[in-house]
Amino acid sequence: MDAYKIEDSQQQVGFEITSPMPMNKLRKVGDARVGFANVIIREYEVALGDNPSVSQGPPLSLGWSYNEMSPVDLEKYEEMRGIRRETYQMAVPVSARVAILVKEWGFSTEEVEQTSRQCQKVKKGRMNSARQVTSPIHIMVKNAKETVGNVICRRKDSQQDF
Repeated sequence: MDAYKIEDSQQQVGFEITSPMPMNKLRKVGDARVGFANVIIREYEVALGDNPSVSQGPPLSLGWSYNEMSPVDLEKYEEMRGIRRETYQMAVPVSARVAILVKEWGFSTEEVEQTSRQCQKVKKGRMNSARQVTSPIHIMVKNAKETVGNVICRRKDSQQDF
């Protein structure tokens, strides 16, 4: 393991960066050098989520508990990780989410259904709010309030001039 000392000449502050990577593999950034040698992968537990953005069914979330894998050399990790998936490829169908939560993580069917209903309720409420904000009546009321406010402010300003 090599240690590299970096000093800030303006403030006379020194600190060490310890890296198992040889100096020639570090990338130079200005006067400092930054390098990455290992990747540590964590596998998190799955939790029943609360994000109403799912199209239907229960949302998945990460829990707090995790298992940490042994460090893997960055170069080896990049070789073995495979092709990156597109966003649409990462969507988990409703039936798969339910199966993961019930069969693999032990949530009850009732918990899953209750959470699904709650998410749909929140989603419906958000849609109603969005409709109200963009409705013609809402826009007219908003414009009227602004106009009245501007008129009142102008009157106060003109009265202060006297």
